[in-house]
Amino acid sequence: MGRKERTIFITIIANIILIILRFFLANLSGSIGLAANAWHSFTDVFVSSVVFSGLMIAKHAGYRLKIATKKAEHILAIFVSVFIFYMGLEILSDALSGEKTELRYVPFVAAGAFLGVAINYFMARYKIYVGQQTNSQSLIADGYHSKMDMYCSIAVLVGLLGSLFGMPSLDKLAAIVAMVLLMISGYEILTSNLRMLLHPDEDTAGGEHVHHNHGHGGKKLAISTGALLLGAYLLSGVYIVQWDESGVVQRFGNVVNASVQPGIHYRLPAPFESVMLVNAENVEKIETGTQELLTGDTNLVNINLSVHYKIKNSADYILNVSDSDTLIQSSAVTSIRRIVGERKIDDILTEGKSSIEADAKQDLQNAMDINGTGIEIVSVQLVEAAPPQAVLASFQDLASARQDQSIYINEALAYQNTIIPQANADAYQQVAEAESYKQEKISTAQGDATLFAQRQEAYSTSKRVTEFRLYMEAMDEILPNVQKILLGGNVNINNADLWISGKKAAE
Repeated sequence: MGRKERTIFITIIANIILIILRFFLANLSGSIGLAANAWHSFTDVFVSSVVFSGLMIAKHAGYRLKIATKKAEHILAIFVSVFIFYMGLEILSDALSGEKTELRYVPFVAAGAFLGVAINYFMARYKIYVGQQTNSQSLIADGYHSKMDMYCSIAVLVGLLGSLFGMPSLDKLAAIVAMVLLMISGYEILTSNLRMLLHPDEDTAGGEHVHHNHGHGGKKLAISTGALLLGAYLLSGVYIVQWDESGVVQRFGNVVNASVQPGIHYRLPAPFESVMLVNAENVEKIETGTQELLTGDTNLVNINLSVHYKIKNSADYILNVSDSDTLIQSSAVTSIRRIVGERKIDDILTEGKSSIEADAKQDLQNAMDINGTGIEIVSVQLVEAAPPQAVLASFQDLASARQDQSIYINEALAYQNTIIPQANADAYQQVAEAESYKQEKISTAQGDATLFAQRQEAYSTSKRVTEFRLYMEAMDEILPNVQKILLGGNVNINNADLWISGKKAAE
């Protein structure tokens, strides 16, 4: 095995290791870009295998076997190119799907992807160096193909690192870049092998299959210009969502991401995808203007309603609402007409304002939800609730009369609160005095009864003495201030001389 064959064999082994590593990392992280990069490495293995087999056949086989083997290689290459196109379409379908892929173990996977970039770089340098030393155009072309795989790996690495900085869509962009490079590889394999299969005389001697022509400066310039334009076109999909905004990404009119959070993001460039931003955190205000409405008791009243709202669902708002101010204003007017028509004028002008605001807010929110507007009603305020100017004086007189009525009622209640406690206190005092008098009479009667019983007992024992004592006590009570003289029963009063001296006698 010569130097060229050994070089290609080593790179085939390295590419197989890369394929295994990238498929493992893709399954571990869920990265579409890594899966596309792994399939691109598969094309490197195939191209290197074709070059290796061509060199080995050219070195050891006869002419007829060479021709038959070359044809078989070309046919196999065509089937492989078709398979490459199929895998490219599968990758493109996954990248353009609306499903969100959350990458896992990104730092570890990014380190593995960086290792793959380094392996691609050294393989490309090694192939190109050996190809230049051995004058092998196929080996040089295979080295440039490895360089393309390195660029693809760098794009995938950028996509992985982008997810660490809030740009998960970069992984899908990397998958698309890898798919484009994969398609280019498949196209080169298909066209070169079809040409060699249809025109075997154009095939180079010794099995040197030239799959890439890098010798023309004009082609390099065209490729570089095209790459720059493609890069600028792809970078046009980068957009920024501010802290108070929310974005909606649409692909051909269909919503693929209904809530893009603040930060740096990526979408597919126009015309594939578009993004619309709305101020989701700002609270907007709209007033209905003064409306002359008829109340439930057939009175007229001027009403002005102020509505504060914000956006709670960006996708519904963008798709279903064209003029939010007109929508909310007309809905608020309809709602307040119904509410006022069910209430009396007194309730509207006095204590019913808070309930009117609550009912209007509920009606408006229901209307917004039913129509799928994505709008949240924050608050409703009754800015104006007053009678029309033509009858304002009458309403003021009525209000004054009601105020006077309230004053009189309050004064009567104050007098009531004063007189009732006083009457209760007097009643309590009279009841207490009556109870005391009652108790006094009862005690006196009981004492008299006891005294009578004692006297009756004494009378039964000594009748004459008791009668005389009672007589004397009665006379003392009847004549309290008269001096009384006791004489014996055998004294003749008419013949008796009573010698009374002293102060009492003079009286």
